Amino acid sequence: MFVITALILWSPVLAQAVSPGLLSGVMLTGRITAAPPRQATPSGFTIGPGIRVHLWGGAHVAADFLLHRTEIATSTQQSGRTRVSEWELPVTLAYRFRIPARPFVRTGISFNRVFHITGAVKCVRGPFGEQFYCADGSPIAEVRHAGTLGPVLGGGFRFRFSRVSLEPEVRWTRWIDRNIGVRDSDVRSNLNQVELLVGLFF
Repeated sequence: MFVITALILWSPVLAQAVSPGLLSGVMLTGRITAAPPRQATPSGFTIGPGIRVHLWGGAHVAADFLLHRTEIATSTQQSGRTRVSEWELPVTLAYRFRIPARPFVRTGISFNRVFHITGAVKCVRGPFGEQFYCADGSPIAEVRHAGTLGPVLGGGFRFRFSRVSLEPEVRWTRWIDRNIGVRDSDVRSNLNQVELLVGLFF
């Protein structure tokens, strides 16, 4: 009974402290690099929900759930394509400065995971558990770490319109491991990730 009463009394405060929203954007660096004749291209967008929990002053904790997809052309004719899909969960602490345009900076940690690969089939297991995917009888990608993590740095601006906030920002993530391949692999994940995101929060 006490808990229910407390939630009712605090509901206006909680409503102001929590801001749900949606983020969308593009990769400024590709998630995957492929050597010729193969070619890797991002799907052209990043999208997913996000939430902001406001703390004190201009500080808030943020958590986002973002989806990425990269297409790997497996031949020069572009006829065969392998699609790698992954999710990313950055959890960050941000501070917003109380000056015009409300610039903010953020830092934290991000987790990712390759959850789906189409256009190729599992074909071989490596000695350390790495999974190879093949198309037309030849290896295309080697998933060495289905999931990894890394630090995040970012910054942007907040524009308030009535009850809606628009937050464009640039983020940099440094993954500690490659999801796919190694440094010299023909198809490999990039350790550095830079993306431009725009968030719409309520």
